[in-house]
Parts: sequence; C-alpha cells; structure tokens
Amino acid sequence: MHMTWQETKKYIMMDVYRNLGSSTKKDVLKALVSNSTPGLLVYFRVCHYFAELDRKSLFQKLLHAFCYLRFKRLQDKCGVELNQHTRIGYGLRLPHKGGIIIHPLAVVGNNCEIMQGVTIGNNILKNRDGVAVIGDEVLLCAGAKIIGKVHIGNGVVVGANAVVNRDVEDSLIVGGIPAKVIGACDGRHVINKWE
Repeated sequence: MHMTWQETKKYIMMDVYRNLGSSTKKDVLKALVSNSTPGLLVYFRVCHYFAELDRKSLFQKLLHAFCYLRFKRLQDKCGVELNQHTRIGYGLRLPHKGGIIIHPLAVVGNNCEIMQGVTIGNNILKNRDGVAVIGDEVLLCAGAKIIGKVHIGNGVVVGANAVVNRDVEDSLIVGGIPAKVIGACDGRHVINKWE
C-alpha cells in the first residue's frame, strides 16, 4: 500500500529523531542540506513517496528527479547502497557512514539501527530474490552480514561481523560465523525511540 504524504512526513520526523535525538523543523532542514546519513534518509523517504505514486504531475516529476539526484549523491558520500523502492519502517538509524548495502527487496522494520559495513543481501547460490525480512527494533552491529531469505525477529541484536544465514527468533543476541545465539536481549540498545 502506498504511503500518504502525511505518513511520509511522520517517517521523516521519526528518522531524524532517531539519528539526532530531536526532530524540530530546523533539524529536518539541517538534514536536508547536510551530507549526512540523516539527510540521506530524508531524501530516501521523499523519493520513496514519489516512486510509489501511480500518477505524477509535471511538478512532482521534476521534484522527484531533483530529490533522486540528491539521494544518489548522498549515497555516494555516505557509502550507503539503498534503493528508493525498499520497504523500511520508521525510525531507521544510521549512526555511521560507510559500506552499508541493503538489497532492494529487503524489508526492514521500525526503529532499526544499521551500523557501518553491514550487508543485507541475497545468496546468489540459492536464490537471487530471496532476501531478509527484519523485524522491529533490530540492531545490526558493524560488519554484520544478513545473507539470503531469513527472518530476523523483533528486538534482535546481530553482533559485529556476524553472518546470519538462518532465521533468528525475537529478543536474542546472535554472533559468530555462522551466527549462533549467544544470549537474550532486553531492548536497551534502542536509543532515541519515538514515543
């Protein structure tokens, strides 16, 4: 289902809040003109909104083109590979730049955090279109790899450099290659959560 412009604006506010701890109009404006990951997320949300519209006026097409060019430029500057059609819930946090790859068909839940060097990709030896569905309030630590058609439950922490190639149940900490359960998770990793 296509998001409305009101929903898109709310997602932008939630993303900015998660990344900056505040989401005033001034914060959003600063993000729009910055070369930071909050700016990248603002342009992602706007491009996602326009890309999903069935019909666009000439003004909307021009605005989409401008925003898409800025979105692509910010991807290069921030080292993030992200498709404007990817389904990502509100409150995405990208605290660091560099080496983040998110497959276009991946689904990411609400209030997730993705650190530098994370890949959410397919397993080309099994199925090029089989990619992860990631639940709410998931933390993917630096260098984590989520490979293939796996489901990661809510409230999960994937440790640094872990390789996840199997489903992970809710409220667990996983680590290692391949990733194994190393503990329970109590949700303390979720910061700047929109209330």
